[in-house]
Amino acid sequence: MIIAIDGTSGSGKSTLAKTLAQKLNFGFFSAGALYRAITVKVLDNNINEYDDLGLQKMIDETNIIYTFDGKQNVMKLDGLDITGRLYGEEVSNMVPIVAKKPFIRVFVRKLQKETALYNENIVMEGRDIGSVIFPDAEMKVFVDCKIEERAKRRLGDYENLHEHTSLQKVIDDLKERDYLDTHREISPLVMCENSYLLDTSQRNVEESVKLVLEEMKKRGLVSEEKFNEIYN
Repeated sequence: MIIAIDGTSGSGKSTLAKTLAQKLNFGFFSAGALYRAITVKVLDNNINEYDDLGLQKMIDETNIIYTFDGKQNVMKLDGLDITGRLYGEEVSNMVPIVAKKPFIRVFVRKLQKETALYNENIVMEGRDIGSVIFPDAEMKVFVDCKIEERAKRRLGDYENLHEHTSLQKVIDDLKERDYLDTHREISPLVMCENSYLLDTSQRNVEESVKLVLEEMKKRGLVSEEKFNEIYN
């Protein structure tokens, strides 16, 4: 079974996807983390994010392995573990520009589809999973959240990384990110017709996951026995 989770930046879709995968004992895979890994390499090699020839050459020489070890996600870039660097402010600011490159999106799609081939059951998270990568996914979820709440969460992430910025700056960055995500020519962020809309503004992770599992039970994708096993 493939569960596709799409949504806005900072809405909590990554944590939701990871927790849902743990509850169901499914594999977890984040599309956004792959774009961030590529962005880390762009920064490390001082490549101009608008230099398509330089970026293409870099991609041709890039090896990315993304796994879920049963406890956490691990991202290896050319053999080096860069998991702890994926959500820094510098990466967050550049990744929308990198991610909209058609040849980079093709590269990431290849990695996504290959990962799914090796896992019978998977939860995949991103911004075009249900619409482009797996249009036939058995379950599609679209996660959204009020921008002020998203900004507070993102600010907390920066503080944990000892990076200092203002709440207004984060709000402005998220607004720009939303615009880029929904207006890009290649695979823009959209909510699929058969997606389950989940607003996480006033809900914690456990509440959000339970709502998704309840919806899956209604759709016959999770049995009553499995649901009770998780919550009893």
